[in-house]
Amino acid sequence: MSAEWVQIGAGVRAHGIRGEVRLAPLAGDPSRFYAGLSVVWRRSGLAERSLTVRAARGHAERVFLSFEEIPDRTAAETLNGGTLWATADTSPEPDEGEWYHHQLLGLKVEDEAGHPLGKLTAVVEGGAHDNFEITAPGGVRYLVPAVEKFVVEVDLGARRMVLRPIEGLIPDGVLPPKPGSSDAR
Repeated sequence: MSAEWVQIGAGVRAHGIRGEVRLAPLAGDPSRFYAGLSVVWRRSGLAERSLTVRAARGHAERVFLSFEEIPDRTAAETLNGGTLWATADTSPEPDEGEWYHHQLLGLKVEDEAGHPLGKLTAVVEGGAHDNFEITAPGGVRYLVPAVEKFVVEVDLGARRMVLRPIEGLIPDGVLPPKPGSSDAR
């Protein structure tokens, strides 16, 4: 069985003169970075590199890492602009009611009555909250705020998300017509 790789950091930049890099952790939990963690560095157009974390420090907004394979700033600069990836099984368990993006991708989405609304195809990070990109049958894509007002249930075991749509949240034609409306057949 092949390992599932998930992105854990972005915006890699050289920091200082001893080969350290700084990055934005995507999980918001700096404890997921630790000495001995095996990661893969990726940047479009370049060959990926396997790295081993030598030391880690930081907080939710910024993490500083040094790697066994990176001895100095010159070597660290070759990592600028990249992203870090790790196997999903190295991620700490999320808190109750929280999920990693990779766990949500592909969930079938339905309303409280069980009508299919599509499949969750992306999580778009935002300032106040994330948004779920849902692709409806027929390819129509729309965003739903990832807030309790709209997200009623997430059942990872059943690979399903239940939404409570309000007027204007779901594009026309995705929800079935309401009984008694002129569109009802």
